[in-house]
Amino acid sequence: MSFKLRFALRFTAVVALILLSCFSAIYFLYADFREEEFTKRLHHEGEEFYGFYQKQLRYKSPVELIFFNEIQKNILAGEQVVILDSVQKVIFAYPATIQLGTYQQMIADLQANKELERAVGNRFYANVYFPADKVNVIISGIDIIGQEQLSRLFWILLFAFALALMITGILSYWLSRSFTAPLLELGKQMGDITGVDLKKRIPENAQVAEINLIAGKFNAMLARLEKTFEFQRSFVHHASHELRTPLATMLSHTESALKNHLSEEEYRTVLASLQQDQERMIELTNSLLLISQFEQQGFDKTWPVCRVDEILYDKISISVKMFPDIGISLVFSNTPSSDDDLNVRGNEALLKSMFSNLIRNGYLYSVNKKVEIILEFIEHDILVHVETRGDHLSEAEREKIMIPFFRGQQARQKASGVGLGLTIVHRILNMHKGSLTYTPMPNQVNRFTVTLPKATP
Repeated sequence: MSFKLRFALRFTAVVALILLSCFSAIYFLYADFREEEFTKRLHHEGEEFYGFYQKQLRYKSPVELIFFNEIQKNILAGEQVVILDSVQKVIFAYPATIQLGTYQQMIADLQANKELERAVGNRFYANVYFPADKVNVIISGIDIIGQEQLSRLFWILLFAFALALMITGILSYWLSRSFTAPLLELGKQMGDITGVDLKKRIPENAQVAEINLIAGKFNAMLARLEKTFEFQRSFVHHASHELRTPLATMLSHTESALKNHLSEEEYRTVLASLQQDQERMIELTNSLLLISQFEQQGFDKTWPVCRVDEILYDKISISVKMFPDIGISLVFSNTPSSDDDLNVRGNEALLKSMFSNLIRNGYLYSVNKKVEIILEFIEHDILVHVETRGDHLSEAEREKIMIPFFRGQQARQKASGVGLGLTIVHRILNMHKGSLTYTPMPNQVNRFTVTLPKATP
């Protein structure tokens, strides 16, 4: 069922319930009013009838039923009058054909209640008591006019109810179409956007603020998807390029060695070149595997607590052995208040790999092969600043340093490296709910800041 039809049916059902409640209240309130009015007429008629009856007795003239018929025939339909004395004995009844058996229960009830009103079928009964004479007058009649008016009111309300429902259904369907038209147009515009062309955007010029909000959110999602697809395409392009280059070089060297008779020294040169290409491929493959592995993992609450300073001292010791000419130091920007300030919850092997990539990048791309690590402690986080000297990154390079295989101007001047170091650092930090930022400092200092949340006790 479409939204338009569902909205029309539900809205019509709500209106029907409201109209049914209102019309029912009108009908029953009018029925009570009609009954009350007719009862008042019965009381008034009973008083007049007894007054006329008293005049007949005062002048000692016989009560003529024919005369009663003449003066009463146009007053109440089916009028019946029973006059009782003080001991509830019938002293007069009108008309002569009245069946007194139907009044026996009322006569018995008069002993307990002098004001007695009731309805039996379509006939209303009322009692008028005259205390001076201790006489009860029971009068009844049929409210034909009131019943006709009540019946007419019923059909009027029923017709109005049906007409209102029909109009409500048509208007609600029309309103639902006008409400859903912007959504349908929005859906059509969304359907025109494919993965091939993610640069298209939905115009945010609708008159409905909510539609503009949805369009804005969708455009923001498209921007994120476009960025992700761009990263993916760039990753695949560069990965294939980085793999193809050493493979082509290795194949060329191998074919050249097979075709030519080389000396032992020349063979050693070829093998050394092949070894260098193989090491490059191993490094690239391991980096790609790490990135793929980190993509599927997230923060694990069961990770142990690690000390950042111990990890850094360990990586500094290893880096000195790997790069004998490196100049590396670790200083504290401020003093930790307790040992807990040095603790983070994480995977120690991954944290070591992250700091190893940062130190290696700092060594390779600094102008003086010196790396300074600064530890800073703030309220809830630990900041690790890795500073090196060299040309600052441009604005364009700063936005792309986390992109896989991207290499800045300084990095492209180096033969080693595949442009995945900072990507790996970024992924590991995401797993540990941390972040990596770049800040150009005075005196041609480049600062990479790792932010890690402290381990909660």
